[in-house]
Amino acid sequence: MNMINKNIKNNNITIVRNIAYKRIKDMTKDIKEITPELSDHFLQKVDINMKNAINKILNDYKLNIQY
Repeated sequence: MNMINKNIKNNNITIVRNIAYKRIKDMTKDIKEITPELSDHFLQKVDINMKNAINKILNDYKLNIQY
């Protein structure tokens, strides 16, 4: 039973990550359209930092770390 719960938790984390990555992609696209003067380097930094933050949150959740 524990293995099933672990698989469900991993699947749910994957679903949340995919949704978050899609939203991040949409946000960076919107930022680029609204403010075309921003460099691609800046947008890549924003994209990477948001994805890193999502991964940290999900990893902490997976390990049951609470602050």
